[in-house]
Amino acid sequence: MARQYTDAQLKEMARPFESHALDALAAGDIPRVRALMREMAQGPAGLDALSGHTLARKVGKLRQDFGEERTREALRRIGRQLMRTWARDLQAGDEKGAITAVIEVYKHQVGAQLQPSETDDEVVVDLLPCGSGGRLERQGVTAKHPRWYAGWSDGVPSYCQLCKAYQDGLNEQVGYPAWTTEKGPDGTCRMRFRKQQPGTRLFEPGELDEAARTRLQRAEAALEAGDLEQVAALLDGQRKDWMPWHDFGIVCLEYFYNVALELGGPDYLDELLAQTYEPAFVAGFPRYDAMSDDELVREIARTWNYHCADFKIQEEDDRFVFVLDPCGSGGRLLRGQVWRDMFHYGEPLSQKMPQPHPINFQRHDAPTYCTHCAASNRAQFKGGPLFFVIDGHAQMQPGQPCRQFSYKKAAARRCDPALPAQVGLSPTRSPEGTS
Repeated sequence: MARQYTDAQLKEMARPFESHALDALAAGDIPRVRALMREMAQGPAGLDALSGHTLARKVGKLRQDFGEERTREALRRIGRQLMRTWARDLQAGDEKGAITAVIEVYKHQVGAQLQPSETDDEVVVDLLPCGSGGRLERQGVTAKHPRWYAGWSDGVPSYCQLCKAYQDGLNEQVGYPAWTTEKGPDGTCRMRFRKQQPGTRLFEPGELDEAARTRLQRAEAALEAGDLEQVAALLDGQRKDWMPWHDFGIVCLEYFYNVALELGGPDYLDELLAQTYEPAFVAGFPRYDAMSDDELVREIARTWNYHCADFKIQEEDDRFVFVLDPCGSGGRLLRGQVWRDMFHYGEPLSQKMPQPHPINFQRHDAPTYCTHCAASNRAQFKGGPLFFVIDGHAQMQPGQPCRQFSYKKAAARRCDPALPAQVGLSPTRSPEGTS
């Protein structure tokens, strides 16, 4: 097939919304800036939803297979490891930094509304609603699918069990109830942070409210006030502003994968991904299958921009290649470039897989996080559109880029047979679904 785009056009397609918004701002096109800011507000929505559903389903999967007691112990281990940098902050006396970092996580959850306040004894953050467990509750999935999202003897839904584990993991390490929550109606929740020294003020007037707003929310206020210089400063780099919640989620997922390996080995991790990740991924097949090549490339570029990746797009005769240097999740985990220095392979719950298996692209010493990409590849090769195929052998060392392929709708050539082989399948179909 002939190329559809020049290199310059592909480079333009890779630009994030913020870059276009800054151009519009410089040109004085305020309506265009507002329109792009609306797009930016929804930029991470798809990734956020995928993460929320898969985390909740993983909690539900462990409960079904191992019962509540063993699952709670697994969640406590995840919580302890995930919150260790917060424990370190509190033990060093940096209460303000620790509380602000928790707020950073929750304020970036899509749909969340935070209302903070401070008293002599505590900092309170009302989630009106919560953008993770509360959001799932408001969507009705806890009632429709209790086997996965609810079903616990104490009435606390699956995702909220995980949130409780974060709190328990932190409180256990610091030796007092530093962070607690009270679940409210209709997806609301109240977070409480107990002060080590009652009577002291941690935040200056207005500072706590500012900490609870995203950069985009602050940019919107600056735009209304006519402070265009401040708008530009806040929009620059906006695509990675949600990194705290993004990275918190990917590290949590990595810990789940290690727990699965401990509980049942590679075959159980394979099963866990097939039942908790693939269904959420497959749900998007009709939408992506209906896209034109142009729509698909632009949508995948949006995804990688908000997946905190650095990338470029190349075009081949049958597919588009996204060169990820690094990928925003598995690649950054492999390089140890995660927010707050939260993750490094070799730490507890952070082991690689020593032996080849279809769920790790048949690799020795495979990064455990990347197994979910093998699962999504398998789902596509079994009958979905080939819109997000990962080359599992591209990123063999921490400094190497990964590659993701989006196949053209009219491509006649079959998918590279090495790619299905990486996940234990035979090449039996072409990109458009014919054999």
